[in-house]
Amino acid sequence: MPRVAPRHATAKMGVTVNLYDKIINKAAPILTPLLVQNARFFKPIYLFFDNLFKRFDKVRGGSNSCKPVVVFASRTIKDAEAYQAAYAKYAEEAQTGSGVRAMFSFLSTEEANTALQFTWYDSPADLVKQPVAVMSCYAGSEATDYCQIWGGWDEEFKAGLSQPGCKFGFVKTMRGFLRDPGTGFDTGSPPMIWISKRNVQPGRMALCGRNFQIGTDMMFDNAPAALGICEYTSDEDADSLWSLRVFNDFDTGFKTHFPIPSRIMFRMVFNVIPEWMPGLFPIGFSFSSKEMINAAVDANGGNAAYKQYLWDKDLIGPQPDFAKGV
Repeated sequence: MPRVAPRHATAKMGVTVNLYDKIINKAAPILTPLLVQNARFFKPIYLFFDNLFKRFDKVRGGSNSCKPVVVFASRTIKDAEAYQAAYAKYAEEAQTGSGVRAMFSFLSTEEANTALQFTWYDSPADLVKQPVAVMSCYAGSEATDYCQIWGGWDEEFKAGLSQPGCKFGFVKTMRGFLRDPGTGFDTGSPPMIWISKRNVQPGRMALCGRNFQIGTDMMFDNAPAALGICEYTSDEDADSLWSLRVFNDFDTGFKTHFPIPSRIMFRMVFNVIPEWMPGLFPIGFSFSSKEMINAAVDANGGNAAYKQYLWDKDLIGPQPDFAKGV
């Protein structure tokens, strides 16, 4: 349910601040946990009406129905300087291609000799294989390195992406959505990208996932600059999931994917968030401008738990260009 900012609102770097937001930002840290704590009283009501109206049978479908493929990896490297030079060259050349909207890397601020990598392909056919100059920089194993994939990958893409020395998470059953290029891609704002691994209460994954899909179906219509909100159950652990969020604008992406109050908020706080295990996510990264992550933390203090990487600080490769060709 979009909100229209009052006339005294001011915008900077894709972030609009207004009086309504200031009030909500003060109330949300109190209101949201209170609603989550009382979710047990509302879950049966939601489940009754969901079954009565067969809502679980009417969802739009998972992100595997879309063409885009998103890849995120954590790789052990031998030499930071050599890796930075090789990956920057590879990413610059690859993103020049029509089907690569994001390809970048950062050196981890937590783990020595570790690089984080993110890529958005418009389709599996747009895969650009890593050259020998990049692959020769790796020094990890399946026990230390991982690569997670969301979206419409196919067997040819899988074969082209797979490498030794890394554990790949190829899972077909997705929940949520990844948008094909179009509305929401040409916003003029830097994107905000979140990656996380989340643990779910034992035995609650199926119902949590079904409610997540209903919630993201509403987000798809309500937040045009939310380019991707999807997840899949880990192939190693039935009680953990890998989550992706790509917002291409703060106002029409981040804010409108979870407006307060709204039907979206109530669906998520009563039926999805309570199913997550309490505490910090085991893995959580954000890639954004400083303005956007600060605004996200102001809106929900829990967002500070993501390890922050900023576009204007130590980026390897080009900044994402979701607008090209749109």
